[in-house]
This record gives sequence, structure tokens and C-alpha cells, in this order.
Amino acid sequence: MRFRYIFSAIRSRITLRLAIILAVVFGLTVPATFLIPYHINSIEIAARARNAEDHNRLVEILSVILSEPLWQITPEIANISSEVVYSDPRVATIEVITLPDRKEFIKNSVRRQTQKGPFTTMAREIKHGGQVIGEVRLTLAEDLLQESLRSDFRRYVTTAVLSLFMAIFFILLVLQWRLVQPVRMLMDESDRLANGELNDPIALNREDELGHLANSLEATRQALKRSFGELEVKNHQLLEYSGTLESKVRQRTQELESVNQNLEAALNNVNSAQAELARVERMAALGSMVAGVAHELNTPLGNCLLVASTLEEETRHLLQMVEGGQIRRSDLTRYAVTALDSTKLLLRGLQQSAHLVGDFKQVAVDQSSAQRRTFGLLVMLQELTALLHSSLRKTPFTLELDIPEDIQLDSYPGLLGQVFTNLVNNSVIHGLEGRTEGHMLCTAEKMGDYVMVIFTDDGKGIPSEIINRIFEPFFTTKFGQGGSGLGLSITFNIITNVLGGTIHVSSVPNRGSRFEIKLPLIAPGDRDGKDPLLNEG
Repeated sequence: MRFRYIFSAIRSRITLRLAIILAVVFGLTVPATFLIPYHINSIEIAARARNAEDHNRLVEILSVILSEPLWQITPEIANISSEVVYSDPRVATIEVITLPDRKEFIKNSVRRQTQKGPFTTMAREIKHGGQVIGEVRLTLAEDLLQESLRSDFRRYVTTAVLSLFMAIFFILLVLQWRLVQPVRMLMDESDRLANGELNDPIALNREDELGHLANSLEATRQALKRSFGELEVKNHQLLEYSGTLESKVRQRTQELESVNQNLEAALNNVNSAQAELARVERMAALGSMVAGVAHELNTPLGNCLLVASTLEEETRHLLQMVEGGQIRRSDLTRYAVTALDSTKLLLRGLQQSAHLVGDFKQVAVDQSSAQRRTFGLLVMLQELTALLHSSLRKTPFTLELDIPEDIQLDSYPGLLGQVFTNLVNNSVIHGLEGRTEGHMLCTAEKMGDYVMVIFTDDGKGIPSEIINRIFEPFFTTKFGQGGSGLGLSITFNIITNVLGGTIHVSSVPNRGSRFEIKLPLIAPGDRDGKDPLLNEG
């Protein structure tokens, strides 16, 4: 329990920049741990092969050039002839014996006193006229070979360390330029909005996620500024009304005409407020999805971090054994198995996170704007269902899709996704409330230039006395308990006013509800319109 608390505290203090640097360090260090020994081993094998070839060649040379001096029993000439081979700094000892009496003929081992070894010896028969007359033994020292291998090892380690530091340096530069500075700027702008400073616009000329976040903050700033302006005007009007109440009463007849004009203006304000509520509802749904995705990402990323820390500890332990000269084949095998299992777990967690982020990116773009595009109905609803899974997982309810793959729409996926989200939330909050299990099903069928989408649940249904009022604004059976009464009203307006379709509801008590939505495959309106809800009227 204490370890879990410490691990959670450490994880909470790891910044995004540090997490990426740690990932780069592990990503470069782990391959280098395997590749450097592999390359050093390959170089050592090649060097030892060349050394063995030279050894064999020098022995062959000695067996030829010493044949005549040995036959004539002239050690002086043999010593002079062997100097050609002994000039090689690797040669430690040259020893020649006569056969068959095996007496020492010459021996040159002066250099061996200054060499550390290890030593390898190779022997060859010396023949003269087809008769074996002696044997030459040549001993080579591996001092130069060992020094060359140590130099290669230092070079490879130095290259790996320099590469690691250069990678970290350039990643820090890119993070500072593309992520840290823009995020700090957006944090400052958010603090400015929280302090009520709404005059300066928020601008970040980028087309990535941070650019979309800046646009959302700018839209929030404009909405707040409008709201504060309207509140200021209304407060001023209230002060004027309170000061002139008696005169207003006396002049009520004359103000009837003014009231009618104000009613028309109020109607326009209601229409504008309705569009604004739709946008706020869409942003609220996006916020809920953000929380859900963050919750879903927490588990695989936490697992990845745990696996990475374990792999780091194993690597540090292996390095200590290598430096202490205690490494065994079983240790390498155990480390390789641990590294392979850890890599599989890391890949599985990161692939799960990448898949979830990929779904969220497309849904987030659709939900944060009412842009029109061509999309597959099944793919769009699958992405949205994946993001709703985090909230449905806390309930005993299930959601199933039965939609053909070939249904393509030229419409507004963000608004259609909001309709789907509202229907799911309506079923969970109202239809399936208090039940230990429940099932929701969404089907679709192509009908010429239209598609019929049917959403059903097996909940308690809608009472007959209120079924005709469920699409009215602010009508809810949960008033004062968190219900706003806007979900199905916004759904009705999106389907009929924007998507160009119709919606019909039917219900049987204790047998669930059924929503039939008929939508054109090509939505009406301007294909270049940015927000059809805000452009109405």
C-alpha cells in the first residue's frame, strides 16, 4: 500500500517533457544494450579470425625458410632467417626442435617477458626432400588484439552516449518550441479569462490540437464577453426600472407598443440563446468525453510506466554485474526474457492508448465544431461508442450497434454525434434508471436517399401523459435533480432544422422506448457553412 502511494506520488510529479525524455532514453538505451555487445562480438570474431590466419601464415613461412638451415645444422643462419617473422610485434616465441631426437635447435623468447598474453601456439613440421627433419612452434601474444577490441568498445560506447545526449537536446528544443511555450501561453490566457480580462483576443496560428484548443478558448472568451455585456445592460435596465417604477405604471398604456417591440427582440434573443445552448451542450459533451478518455488512458499508460521502471531496474542490475565481472549466461537469458516480455507489455499498452487517442481526435474535432463532411455512419458511431464506454462501464447497461458498413452521409457528424449522445444519456438517466441490467440498440437501414436510424432500449418506457412533451424546451422529469430539459429539445432541433430529417418516438410501459430518426444521405444547406446552428435565422 505504501509502495502504491509512493509510486502514485512520483507519477504525479512526472511532467510531459520528462516523460518524453525518459521514453527517448529508454528507447535508445535498450537497443544500445543489445547492439553494442553484438557489434563488439562481431568485431572480436573477425579480429580473431584474421589473427588465426596470420598465425597460420607465419608458421608456414617459418617451416619453409628454416628447412635448409635445419638440414645443414646451422643455428646461426636459422636465427637470422627467423628474424623476418620475429619482427612482427605479436610474435612471443619461436622454437625449433629436431626430429626424431626432439632436441632444441633454436629458441627465441626474449619478447615474451614484456607481453601479457593470452598466448596461442601453433606447430608445423619442417620437411626437407620429403623427409620430416624437425618441428617449429610459433607462439603469438594477443596484447595488440585485446587493445584493439578495447578501443572499439570505447568508441561504440562513446558514440551511443553522444547520440543519446544529442537526441535529448534536440527533443527538448522541439518540445520547448512546439509544445511547452504554446501550452504556457494558453495557461496564461486561461488565467486571464479566469480573472475576467476579456478584451484581448486569444490567437495561436496553428492547425494542430493546440490550435483547436486556442480557438475554443477564444470562442469561450467571446461568449463570456457577450454574456457579461448582456448582464451589464440588463442590470442597468433594472436600475432604471426600479427608479422609475411609478412613472412606468402610469405610462403602461403607452409602453404596450414598446413592449411588443421588446417581445420581438426577446424572441430573437431566445433563438440566439437556443443556438448558444446547443453549442454549450456540444462542448459539455466534449468535456465529458475528455474526462472519459483521460480515465481510459490512465490504466495503459500507468502500466507502461510500471513496465518501463521495471526494465530500467533490470538493466541497471545487469550493468552492475557486467562491471563487477559476475555476468553469467543465465543472467543474460533471464534479462532477455524480461526485456522481451516488457516490450510486449509496452507495445500493447501504447497501441491501446494510440487507438483510443486516434478515435478521440476525430470525435473531438467533430464535437467541437459543426463542420460538414462525408463520413461512414458505422465508423462515426463506433468511435463515439468507444468514448462513451468509460461512462457506460460504470453502469450495468450495454450499448450495441447493428449498422451496415456501406452507409455514407454528407452531413454534420458532430451534430449527429450529439444526437446519439443525448439519446444514450436519456436512456441511462430516465429509461434504465434503478435497473440492475439494461440494453440499448442502435440500428440503421438505407431507404433510397434516406437512412432510417432506430434507437431502442428495454427500460421502463415513457408515460403516455408526457410522451408528447418530451421535445419541449426545459421539460424534464428530473427538474431540480440535475436535469435541464434541453437534451431532447436540442436533439429535435438538430434533426429537423439542421440535418433535414424527422424524429418519432413510441413507447410501451415497462417494455422500453423507440426513437425512429429519418435522415437524408445529403444534408440540406450550404456545404461551406461553419456552424449551421449559429447561422440560423
